Amino acid sequence: MTNQEPPKPKYLKDYQKPLFGIENVHLTFDLDDTNTRVTTHMKLYREPEHSTEPLLLNGERMKLISIRLNEKDLNESDYIVDEKTLTIKEVPQRCELTIVNEINPQANTFLDGLYKSKDIFCTQNEPQGFRKIAYFLDRPDVMTSYTTKIIADKNKYPTLLSNGNKINSGDLPDNKHFVEWEDPFKKPSYLFALVAGNLECLEDSFMRRSGKPVQLQIFCEKKYKDKCHHAMESLKKSMKWDEDVFDLEYDLDIFMIVAVDAFNAGAMENKGLNIFNTSCILADQESATDDNFVRVEKVIAHEYFHNWTGDRVTLRDWFQLTLKEGLTVFRDQEFTSDMSSRPVHRIETVNILRGYQFPEDAGPTAHPIRPSSYIEMNNFYTTTVYDKGSEVIRMIYTLLGKEAFFEGMKKYFELYDGNAITCDDFIHAMEISSKRDFTQFKRWYEQKGTPHLKIQTEYDSSSQTFKLHVEQSNPHEGKETPPLHFPLKLGLLNSDGKDFETPNLIEVKEKQETFTFDNISEKPILSINREFSAPVIIDTPHTPEEYSFLMAYDSDDFNRWEASQELGTSLLLDLLEDYRHKKELKLNTNYSEAFRLLLSNPKLDLGLKTLALILPTENTLGQKQKTIDFDGNHYVRNWLRKELGIAHKDLFLELYHSLEDKDTYSISSEAMSKRRLKNCCLAYLVHIQEKEYIELAYNQFTQANNMTDEFSALTLLNQINCPQREEALDRFYQKWNKDLLVMVKWLSIQALCPLPGALNQVEKLVKHSAFDYKIPNLARALIGSFLENHIHFHALDGSGYRFFQEQISTLDKINPQITARLSTAFRKFPKLDIKRHELMKETLETLINKKDLSRNTYEIVSKSLNAQP
Repeated sequence: MTNQEPPKPKYLKDYQKPLFGIENVHLTFDLDDTNTRVTTHMKLYREPEHSTEPLLLNGERMKLISIRLNEKDLNESDYIVDEKTLTIKEVPQRCELTIVNEINPQANTFLDGLYKSKDIFCTQNEPQGFRKIAYFLDRPDVMTSYTTKIIADKNKYPTLLSNGNKINSGDLPDNKHFVEWEDPFKKPSYLFALVAGNLECLEDSFMRRSGKPVQLQIFCEKKYKDKCHHAMESLKKSMKWDEDVFDLEYDLDIFMIVAVDAFNAGAMENKGLNIFNTSCILADQESATDDNFVRVEKVIAHEYFHNWTGDRVTLRDWFQLTLKEGLTVFRDQEFTSDMSSRPVHRIETVNILRGYQFPEDAGPTAHPIRPSSYIEMNNFYTTTVYDKGSEVIRMIYTLLGKEAFFEGMKKYFELYDGNAITCDDFIHAMEISSKRDFTQFKRWYEQKGTPHLKIQTEYDSSSQTFKLHVEQSNPHEGKETPPLHFPLKLGLLNSDGKDFETPNLIEVKEKQETFTFDNISEKPILSINREFSAPVIIDTPHTPEEYSFLMAYDSDDFNRWEASQELGTSLLLDLLEDYRHKKELKLNTNYSEAFRLLLSNPKLDLGLKTLALILPTENTLGQKQKTIDFDGNHYVRNWLRKELGIAHKDLFLELYHSLEDKDTYSISSEAMSKRRLKNCCLAYLVHIQEKEYIELAYNQFTQANNMTDEFSALTLLNQINCPQREEALDRFYQKWNKDLLVMVKWLSIQALCPLPGALNQVEKLVKHSAFDYKIPNLARALIGSFLENHIHFHALDGSGYRFFQEQISTLDKINPQITARLSTAFRKFPKLDIKRHELMKETLETLINKKDLSRNTYEIVSKSLNAQP
């Protein structure tokens, strides 16, 4: 790449309105594996202020056949075509334009545009895939109505689908047939979808509150049909919830979903025709874990909710991606909270944010939720845009309150339905509805990095006042930044563990602020950022005793869990210091007792108990360190887990057996919580590494009647050097090798194995028949999971880095999107010790000098290489 001119960024500040609009478009696809012919007939018009400019259309990886403008065939002197664009020199004010081109779906391993997933034709056009299908104004602010005619072999592809309503179908010569679809809603090209295949259909219906039925269809390969029932029920729940909570009713008479194996993302919200990764649709008792069931329901909800927040109201440009994704993630989080345990789901959500988004915000690829520039837009489908974006919406909800927020949402749809808009427009709707000024709050859209809060407190017993001093900073910006505006939920606890009657919400706006609370009769213990009301890192002056108190008495479930994690993190870091100084490690008796009380508490919600029992992760410890100690973090966490297991093995064993469920399998929230806690207990027991508990895990593995218990036991056996490990892995493979999604699990746990020889095993699995670089789920499972195996990926001899370098060289030619996303593993580069830093630098420099490195991967690698410690 360095021997070529580096790719140039695109900037938000350079946005210009489109010169042309499209009144309507008629598409005809004559499908063929290697030579699909696409005919695009458009009615175009110039925007009034542009009268002479040429027409520039996007188009890549295609062969131009012909161009016809207002009944005139154009010759080569009338246009200019290159690898990225088609420019037609002279175009009248209004015209009809017909372009014919050919594409090769079979060769499209990038999985954007039109491609083949095994024997199924399907599309993925967000963000810029449509330009790989046809020459077009491929930008989200050009919205038009689509009519699509699909022609294909009748035997190979009996199912032909596109957006909207089917208006015509029939037979053609040469054993072909056609189906024609019309979408009554204008949309941008990224929401266009096409599917063709020999597919089975699971059908159902939903009665809208207006009394109008909606036909529901899920299409998939025949072997998958029986695994789609949970997805169908999830869809109906989502539709009902959106009516009840957001007052939004579905707007077409049919809603279709198609499940395919080869898909870069989880799913895509194409209007009326969602296309899903099979991992987000298929679920049954035998082959799917509880987490899989939850994910299916969540992703179904997310894509359905996009119908209004993404399809009906869409984006002006791709810099505004968080407008639809942050808002829709907030909506799907609220849905999941209502379907399960709100505090448990909130903790899980924050764990994802802290585990992935906080490091992103602190690393070389940090960016605001609305980026100001990009080289490759596919690289900005990030946890910052999605998850931090959702937290920004949640803060608006908190600041306004439920009623005012929903009034703002009504105003949003009233103002912008059918339009392509910006994040500023969303804020504008909230402002005029609530009559509040969000000028300062909008800095959240512009600043990267996670804000840090330093908390100090003062208590005056004579005046019975408590003062809270808050100082905010943003160390990740690398420069002085103006203060942000955000809410902080809080409570003040008395010595009995009860909340004082004080305001439970403050609004922070200044770099340094003091908040005073009156009528506080004794020195309180502060419970701050309840429910994680703001996505910030807080330095509080709490002692271990105060954290123990909050863990026992805080009325906020999130902060009770938070106190347990703070205690655990502090203890692990203390153990790490002793380990580094070669001191004997000793189990802290106070922590062990608090852990015992938690474990034996019969009144605590099972889901919350499980989360509190899980020790802080190695990632959490790494975030606290200027230089990450991968080996030390791994050692002390394993040591503490084993010691806690030994100290409380009787309690763990008793609780494990009490949670064994002999009843009919259920995916209710209660049943899932029982299985999760049971397997948490088993994990502590297995890591004692005594024969009795290893046999207990093996028996669960062999006798389980559901994948959650079977796979949980296998995962634990995989982490222990015991005879049952290889036997269980082989038995699992023999049982499930025909099921791709279960093979994803099998590959993943081996890549995550902490035992010596993990890299050698991964190198063997890359050549295994169960692995295929062309299936993103498999690439993520094997290569992506290995990158999360910190002690082996960051091995001191550099072998993990060299392995990944080789994988990038192979995978980048096949699928640059997946390669770039995996390459974010380099974001720890600034926090490596000297030796690892030099080894990763060597890897990054080798990659950056590759002549054929994709734009996608170049952007991630170059940012990582240029990052400062």
